[in-house]
Amino acid sequence: MGRGPSELQAQVLAADLCTACGACLGHCPYLKTLGERVAFIHPCPRDEGRCFEVCPRASLDPESLDRQVLGAPRRHPVLGGHDGLYFARALDADVRARGQYGGVATALTLFALESGLAGAALVTGGTPTRQPHAVVARDRDAVLAAAGTKYSACPTLEPLAGLLREGGEALAVVGRPCQVAAARKVEAHEKNGRLAALIGIFCFWALAPAFYRFLAGRPDLQRAIKMDLPKDGDMAFVVNGRAASVPLDEIRPLIRAACQTCFDPTAEWADVSVGSTEYDPAWNTLVVRTARGRDLVERAGAAGALEVRPYPPERIPILEEAVQRKKLRVLDALESGRPEAAYLRIPAAQRDAVRAHGRA
Repeated sequence: MGRGPSELQAQVLAADLCTACGACLGHCPYLKTLGERVAFIHPCPRDEGRCFEVCPRASLDPESLDRQVLGAPRRHPVLGGHDGLYFARALDADVRARGQYGGVATALTLFALESGLAGAALVTGGTPTRQPHAVVARDRDAVLAAAGTKYSACPTLEPLAGLLREGGEALAVVGRPCQVAAARKVEAHEKNGRLAALIGIFCFWALAPAFYRFLAGRPDLQRAIKMDLPKDGDMAFVVNGRAASVPLDEIRPLIRAACQTCFDPTAEWADVSVGSTEYDPAWNTLVVRTARGRDLVERAGAAGALEVRPYPPERIPILEEAVQRKKLRVLDALESGRPEAAYLRIPAAQRDAVRAHGRA
């Protein structure tokens, strides 16, 4: 018997392991979302379903995704496959001001649209203090309106199935690591070549909807236009040009349960991955992973949309250590038999490589 709606409900939704990626939505008329919560509004009669197949928490096989995306086993046990690691920033001052840190994800999305590489981009809209929502952006204004990191989950992939069924335009997708993995699962089934660029965002955790109820009790933050999480410090907000903050100890209880067993904080199966440098807030970390990603970055650079410089060698071990710590915690959960980590299909050799990385 195949796996479908019943298994999705039992193994993911009822177990509070849904990451709210949105990939299952659009595949089934009985699956709907309210804010960040995905649920069946009526029992689905099917024994098998695409909803289960594309869910990143139903099953995740890193080796299979490596073969699909990279065509080879991974070359780096912690950061995943990549052929370039850089500091980068947008050259457009407006993009830098609206985007997060150096504005690289925003700059690459704009370039994909304006160069004709993609006809539409799936991005996450909203403000730091309101629940985010999926946006199908087709022009500069829509991309800039959605710029900046949202530290909570959003079913950004909700429109994906419908857009792929409609045919026509190529798509760019900007998403969290779980969304990148889900988009690759969709790509494996569709095989129509219409996913033109997958831009992954570093994500070590996302906040649950309770975060917005928490903010409702903080009227001083309601007009925040940007939110940040510095490496060492409290959650920071920009409100009317002034800085405000919330102690991180008040934020940690609001992290989504599903994020505790995420094995991929750097979007290993994206074409490019973008994150903080944890060093210079004017720049982003940029990881180039695929030939398609390399082409996107080089063309954006040649067009004057992006500035790229080598990643400081002394910073690489710091990045690797942060990612390795996250992976080791998840491996401990998997090997201790915790059910929330059972979705991972990680062979012993890969586990050993993660544990051994960095040892003298």
